[in-house]
Amino acid sequence: MAGERIFADVLQEMRNAKKTGALYVSMVETSEDLLRIYFRNGDIYHLRYGSAVGKDCLDILEYYNFWDATYFEGIQAPTGTVSDIPETDKIIALVRDLKKTAKVK
Repeated sequence: MAGERIFADVLQEMRNAKKTGALYVSMVETSEDLLRIYFRNGDIYHLRYGSAVGKDCLDILEYYNFWDATYFEGIQAPTGTVSDIPETDKIIALVRDLKKTAKVK
């Protein structure tokens, strides 16, 4: 999984492997925030970037460039977290259309 990759391919790989954990992605733009994508059995169930959560987060991804992505096995979204996101395959298709890459560690 190491090296610069098409980001949608990374998400698809997590889905196919039925991963449970979190993928943290730093952005090229200076920020203390990370894009956080949470998986449960390969399904994306929550995502956030700063104060943007769920669908709002998806809506702004096109305006950012990804830098590094690191996966942490077993990490869960904070208790009580609710996301209004489409199903995982639709998220992957949306990200694929953005044609973004990230350095995966």
